[in-house]
Amino acid sequence: MGSVRFVTFGCKANQYDTQVLREALARRGWREEEREADLVVVNTCTVTADAGRKARKLIRRVVRERPGTKVCVTGCLAESEPDLLRELPGVEWVLGNGDAKRPVNFLRQLGCEVDPEELGIPAGITEFAGHTRAFLKIQDGCDRSCSFCIIPRVRGASRSRPAAELAAEVRRLVEAGHIEVVLCGIHIGHWGREWGLEPADLLEVLVAVEPRDERGAPLAFRLRLSSIEATEVSGRLVALMAARPERIAPHLHMPLQSGDDGILAAMNRWYRMDAYHAACDAIRSALDRPAFTADVLVGFPGEGEREFANTLEAVRAVGFSRVHVFPFSPRPKTAAWDLGPAGPPEQVRERRARLGEVAAEVGTAWRRGLAGAAEQVVLEGAGGLGGRYQRVRLAPKDLAERASGLVEVRLEAREGAGGVELVGHRAEAARVGGAA
Repeated sequence: MGSVRFVTFGCKANQYDTQVLREALARRGWREEEREADLVVVNTCTVTADAGRKARKLIRRVVRERPGTKVCVTGCLAESEPDLLRELPGVEWVLGNGDAKRPVNFLRQLGCEVDPEELGIPAGITEFAGHTRAFLKIQDGCDRSCSFCIIPRVRGASRSRPAAELAAEVRRLVEAGHIEVVLCGIHIGHWGREWGLEPADLLEVLVAVEPRDERGAPLAFRLRLSSIEATEVSGRLVALMAARPERIAPHLHMPLQSGDDGILAAMNRWYRMDAYHAACDAIRSALDRPAFTADVLVGFPGEGEREFANTLEAVRAVGFSRVHVFPFSPRPKTAAWDLGPAGPPEQVRERRARLGEVAAEVGTAWRRGLAGAAEQVVLEGAGGLGGRYQRVRLAPKDLAERASGLVEVRLEAREGAGGVELVGHRAEAARVGGAA
């Protein structure tokens, strides 16, 4: 037993993995300490070179500020460059992905003896401490081979978790007070492929979960899909979203990466823009004003002004509510490493700024179009997060009787100096969700 600090870099899957390790140590009596920890567990990311630099910098600072602190490095950077990490001062353990992140193996690596009863602890987590929303990792790994991506090499092939195990975890998380559960992973569109299943099969199980409070009353909750490829959003999945709007958020994060077919081919992406647009049209025809968000990569080798202009046009045509823009970062041992240099840094910065401006304009127009839409909001403070992944402020009169949980509102798109703000007006102040 002792004190521990956790630092997490990267994706939702990494944040989930950290919670698994946190609970493993908490069961052993470890307490969390921000500054005077005996052990610092750093869960790393290697999707970009900058992510690796930040992790190494933090490790050096931790040891410099508190000599004698022991550091355990895990995650994708620990998988891709373990020898370099072992040379850093203070680093006692370098544990990659896979079995190293399983609680029992993690404890053994730290030198703990594992009691027999610990072998029977249910898989997953029991809470997502400090958050209204909880992440639920439904699979790990990726079978694709995008030319810019190192993740399949450090995470391995796609592996799905059983639906029954995930349903039990959803029930635990909601009964612990989490009103929204975000389904995450490395490639969630491939959930269930090894069993001849698809994500719609999992969602059918999860929407049927019936968590209850301590009095036996049902608890309302919402599921949200995290990043999923547009071509893997099946008709069954969309139909289920349409049939259960109270249970599944009308928001899909569908990576775009580029709006140019030639660049998509060089990236070894398996779709072209016609297929992406068709997927968006099919989803839009079934759902009321769904939110589309996306990642877009700028500066990929071969991206000229014409290719970049096609990306700008694609962002306008799709009408994204939000776009995450990031620069190409060449990663060793990926196909893109040999494709030639990235665009000049000043050009990449300029294009990121231009794309950011277009994305902001498109997002503002999309929010303006939400006027009058029904929305469910997970309450947090003076407002909360809507199902369409937008912050919604509740009018003061609707907060006179403070409710916590999941509430139904009608949206007002209010123009302001900072753009369009979404304000929710509740028809009734009744509580319909669990405790925040």
